[in-house]
This record gives sequence, structure tokens and C-alpha cells, in this order.
Amino acid sequence: MRTGGDSDRYSSRGPGRTSWLTLSTMLIAIASLGASGSEAGPPLDHWRIGPGSVAPWAPPGTRVPAGDGFRGQVIQFAADAVSAPGPLACARARFEYVVTPAAGLFQGMLGTTAESTASALGIPALPLLTLRVSCDSGVFDYHLLTPGKALLGLDNIIWPLETCGDPSPEATVLAMLQVHLTHDMAFTPASVARKQAYLSDSLQAAIAAWFARPQSPDTVPRINGDPFTDSQEYPDRFVMGLSRTEGAGTIVPIALGDGSRTLVVEFVLQYADGQWRIDDLLHEGGATLRGLLEP
Repeated sequence: MRTGGDSDRYSSRGPGRTSWLTLSTMLIAIASLGASGSEAGPPLDHWRIGPGSVAPWAPPGTRVPAGDGFRGQVIQFAADAVSAPGPLACARARFEYVVTPAAGLFQGMLGTTAESTASALGIPALPLLTLRVSCDSGVFDYHLLTPGKALLGLDNIIWPLETCGDPSPEATVLAMLQVHLTHDMAFTPASVARKQAYLSDSLQAAIAAWFARPQSPDTVPRINGDPFTDSQEYPDRFVMGLSRTEGAGTIVPIALGDGSRTLVVEFVLQYADGQWRIDDLLHEGGATLRGLLEP
């Protein structure tokens, strides 16, 4: 996001050194998977820009550029670049997804009334998942309202974006993580129910069977934390790796971080009835979600 003319406001210094180190660490984790995961996968490929509106932090007299500015133009993501109008174009791009509370939206420009102002902008719930694009020219935040809609702040104008990508394993994993990371991540029936649209029928059945079995209060359960992120310390960001095909399924690696550590979880997806759905997860230590769910 670029909020004004001062380059320091949107430079790579904005998010702070910790964020840059976390991103670098997650990229290294993805690279450690070998040739098939040697670089981060690009986001959903293209977004179309809708009609802009003056941002609530804009100085008096600010107007949407003549001719509606960027309206109708397309932002195209590639593996390490962004093809887009004006300053949004980017070479040597790096992509990560971060969980953003109200106070962090538009790089903090909503001020002390961030939650109410976000609601007035049509943001239905907080926090949001944000696609953060780091370029040589600065950092741009695409705040995801849904898997197919986003908001972008640029030069005191807020631009709505929409995408209509084809079904893909990456899109399913992104949509699931968008729900998962912005809600309660505890492993409960209610939490799983929010994500059931992205899980295979057989995985849903295995999870339901696990919840139905009595758990001894005297032993530590096999699943002691969040199996979708393999963590008891919930991550607040991730990088998506390049997918690979294995057998009849597709694996999408995700490097997750919380500012202090990084771990990789691999999502195994199957295609059925015109949809990609998550059928299992592979944890770094060799465990699988299905294995943890067994009696």
C-alpha cells in the first residue's frame, strides 16, 4: 500500500526488520523442500481493479484521478514479478500472506478509529488476511475480503479488486487458510466446521470419528494443538510454495511463521466433483493428519 508521496511510508522499512527476516526465513524453508519447492509460488494470477474511492485519511480536496485512474486495469502476478499499472508494477517481487488486525490495515492509516472505519469501508470481519508484496520500490498490501475480493490503498485512494481464477489446489489451500488464520484455530468441531468446504469427505469423516471417540483425561491426546499448522503457537503469516504432483494428488507446501520460528506443512489435495479438496497434511516430523486421527 502506498498512502502518499513520502516513499518512507511504503518502503521496505515500513513493516520492520522482524517481518523481513521472517519472510526470508520462510523462503529458505520453502527452498529446503528441493527443486519442486525451490521458490515461492505466485498468488492467484490476476486481479481486475474496480472504481476507486477517496481514503478516509486523505487530505481535504483529494479526488479520484480523472478518468477513474486505474479502473478496469489488470494486476498480473508472476513467480517473482507483478505486471500492473503505474507504481504497482514490480520486479523481484516477494509474496507473503500476513494476518492483519484493524490497526494494521492500510499500514496503520485508519488511526484510532480503525475498527469502525474498517466497517464503514465494507470490511465485514477482522482480522483480515493480507497479501503483502515486497518490491524494490516498496511494500504493497492487498487486503483480502474474500478469496476473490480485496482492497488496495494507493496514493490516498482505495481501489477494490476482484479475481475469477479457475479452481486450483493453491486456491483451495489459500481459501482454507484465510478462514483458519482469521478465526479461532483450536481443533474443535466448530473450528473444523468452518473449513469443511475445503476438506475431502473422507477427511471430514476421519475428523468426525476422532471427535466421537472418548479421550482419556489422563493422557496427552495425539492432537495437542492445531494440526492444520502443526503448532501450539498460532502463526500469523505464511509463504506458499510451488505445488507438485504425487500419485493421484497434488501437494502444496506452506511455510508458516510467527515472528520467532518457521515450519513447513504440506497440504495433500485430491480433485473430485470439479473441486480441489484437502485430503491430508504432512508435518515436518513425518506425521500426517490422518495418522494422528487413527484410533
